[in-house]
Amino acid sequence: MQDWRRKKGLMRAPRYHTVFDPMEREVLGNLASTLGEALMERVRSAPKDELAEMTGMPSGHREPPQDPGLARLLPNFAREGDEEFDGDNQLLRSLHENDITRAKLENLQAVTGALGPDGGVDVTLDESEARAWVAALNDIRLYVAAGNGLAGSGLEGTEVVPGEAATVEAERLVEWLAYNQESLLTALTGE
Repeated sequence: MQDWRRKKGLMRAPRYHTVFDPMEREVLGNLASTLGEALMERVRSAPKDELAEMTGMPSGHREPPQDPGLARLLPNFAREGDEEFDGDNQLLRSLHENDITRAKLENLQAVTGALGPDGGVDVTLDESEARAWVAALNDIRLYVAAGNGLAGSGLEGTEVVPGEAATVEAERLVEWLAYNQESLLTALTGE
């Protein structure tokens, strides 16, 4: 992957550009799709609350996700050791988790939309798309670091098996995602 570059125009807002290797593009697209599917499954599995539907109030899960990757992306609203009243976390989760998930899915959509269905490796983003990419790259990185995302990423070949080899590949992938994110942040801030 080439470093992200900021392109300034005389009559238009800055744009951000990079070129991925075809394999990098495929891996990033697969990871974004894998995470998007996991988030959509979480939303689909939410219990239905008839009162919430009648009043128009949002409702969702009351318990944190069992999947460690989703648990990192959708943590509890209170930290360990904070004073908590009975059910605060559950209430806040049921009211806000769907909105948080929706924002994460929109960010992932910016990634898959820019990569395109035809496998384009030349990516140019406007500022709002670049900000969505930064957030999506962070979510993907957290998801992979929790031990998810290798299946379907293109890295699950014979070299990657459960155990030490998978850990090494996941660490490399997390480092590459962090580099991608840092490069885009650097271009965004103009440093």
